[in-house]
Amino acid sequence: MSNQPLDKGRIAVIVERYPSKNIDQQTGQPIMKARYANVGRATKWITNGVEQIEQEIDCMPLGVTGPVKLYIFWDSQQSNNQQQAPQQGGYQQQAPQQGGYQQQAPQQGGYQQQRG
Repeated sequence: MSNQPLDKGRIAVIVERYPSKNIDQQTGQPIMKARYANVGRATKWITNGVEQIEQEIDCMPLGVTGPVKLYIFWDSQQSNNQQQAPQQGGYQQQAPQQGGYQQQAPQQGGYQQQRG
């Protein structure tokens, strides 16, 4: 067994939504895009045959009083899908009070979806 991680990524939150130049055919309104801010790092490991995600949160957005959606953008998938926008989703988590933690979850799309 090696000490090499399976993948690394960045953890981000949506800080702003803005209209794009593309128009939704059904509503005639501009399609909204998200602007992300990085708040930490993620590393995917195999430990005793089990996939684990280590998350290091450096900061949280100001003014958050409820659940926060965190998105993980894996380096391996970013190189394959550079032109594609990330899918909406993520997981809801209360802001941690102390340090980091580890969770395990299946991989989906361009981000890791987890429920806390």
